[in-house]
Amino acid sequence: MKRALLGAVVLAAGLSLAQGVDYRQEAMAAMALARLQTVAQGATGEEKLLAWAKEVKARAEKSYGAKEAFKAAREAQAALALFRAAQGEPPRPRHGFHGAPGRPGMGMRQGRPFGGRELKDPTLRAQALVDRAEKELDYYRGQDPLVKTLIAEAKGRLEKEPYRASLLARAALALISAERGF
Repeated sequence: MKRALLGAVVLAAGLSLAQGVDYRQEAMAAMALARLQTVAQGATGEEKLLAWAKEVKARAEKSYGAKEAFKAAREAQAALALFRAAQGEPPRPRHGFHGAPGRPGMGMRQGRPFGGRELKDPTLRAQALVDRAEKELDYYRGQDPLVKTLIAEAKGRLEKEPYRASLLARAALALISAERGF
C-alpha cells in the first residue's frame, strides 16, 4: 500500500515537472497583471508614455495567455513603470516602520541601485539606470525596438525629469529581461 501511494506521488510529481509548469511564476504573473489592470483603469498623464504602456500591457497579456509566465511578469513590470512615468510625479516618501527614510535595512533599497553605492541625487541615480539599460541592451544584443526607444527617451529626459528617466530605464531593463528569459 505504501509503495503504491509513493508511486502515485512520484508519478504526479513527474507529470507536473514534465508539463514544465512553475506555479510560483504563474502566480506572480497573475498578480502583476491584476495590479497592472487596476493601474491601467485610472491612468492619466502624458499620451506618448500611456500609449507605450498600453502596448506593453497588451504584450504581457498575450504572453500570459501563451503560458510564458516569466515574460508576462516582466512585461507587466515594464508597463507599470511606464504608467508611473506617464503620471510623472514621484511618490511621497512613506513614514512608519517599513520604509522609514534614513533607516538602513528597512523597506526598499532606496538610493542604492547598484553594488551598494549610495546615489542620493535623482539625476545620478537615473543616469546609472540608463547606463545599465544601455549596457544590458548591448551585451544581450536585444532586438526589441521599443527598448531602444525607451532608452533614447530616458536619455533625453535625464536633466529635466530624472524621475521619469529612471522609470523609463527601469521599463527598458524589464523588457530586456523578458526578452532574454532571465
